[in-house]
Amino acid sequence: MNREHAHKNEGILLEAGTNELEIVEFSIKGALYGINIAKVREIIKADIDLVQVPDSHSSLEGAINLRGKIIPVINLAKHLGEKNETDKKISRIIISEFNQITVGFLVDSVARIHRISWKKVEKPSEMLQTEGGYAVGIVRIENRVLFLLDFEKIAADVNPKSGIRDAKTTNFTPGLVNIDRSTKVVLVAEDSEFIRGMMLDYLNKAGYKTITANNGEEAWAKISAIINANGFNDIANHLHLMITDIEMPQMDGLHLIKRVKENPHTKKLPCISFSSMISTELSQKCKSVGSDAEISKPEIEKLVSVVDQKVL
Repeated sequence: MNREHAHKNEGILLEAGTNELEIVEFSIKGALYGINIAKVREIIKADIDLVQVPDSHSSLEGAINLRGKIIPVINLAKHLGEKNETDKKISRIIISEFNQITVGFLVDSVARIHRISWKKVEKPSEMLQTEGGYAVGIVRIENRVLFLLDFEKIAADVNPKSGIRDAKTTNFTPGLVNIDRSTKVVLVAEDSEFIRGMMLDYLNKAGYKTITANNGEEAWAKISAIINANGFNDIANHLHLMITDIEMPQMDGLHLIKRVKENPHTKKLPCISFSSMISTELSQKCKSVGSDAEISKPEIEKLVSVVDQKVL
């Protein structure tokens, strides 16, 4: 990769709703991996002074001072159970931003950027899953196979405070009080079983009924089954709101929202974008396809109140 400093959120430049993403290919001990470029702020050489952090997680390589900002660096090889042998002359640190945090990932090398369709992203089978369950997708490019990792989960493993909080461990505020939500149905499209479960905890605790989908394609199939059924009249008789992640295999959330808003039977269905990467640029992208609201995953405690605003 010729550019040592990839432009922040360069992937945001992709046209909204095309069901495409750009991934940065990198390697660890001969295996190939990818990260969505929308999460990449920049890529730097690893021969930079690292400060050791006392009593830290074993995968935390240390912290760096990058233009006045202290950034923790996670050794991905060590976290994935590989031997901790890195040549800092060729190794790179991928500086990433998501869930309102900045973190570096130490990798062996960085190759290039690929633009692909989400249709090419497959869910890994149990046989191909990493030991910690970190693989969220597999991409076949030419004669190579790249694993897409759950960087949010990795960061949360190293520092649990960087992860999103669930309804069981927070002072949960169920939005509006004395409201019967039991007649309202919310479709949740999220490929992470862990995060999907947390969303359901919040919504079900508040009284909402829920339907789930593992990706945008499955969500659209469920919506299509409703509007194509005999006797269909109004989507509001079946479904009252959709919440969707943005990064999902097969069909991403932006393309899903675009389909919903372009269909005359579903265009009035409120849609909420739920992502670890909500920024000003991405928020504009969400709005351009018809998203009615955007919530970042660390703000999950606001989920019920935002849903209340859209359906009650």
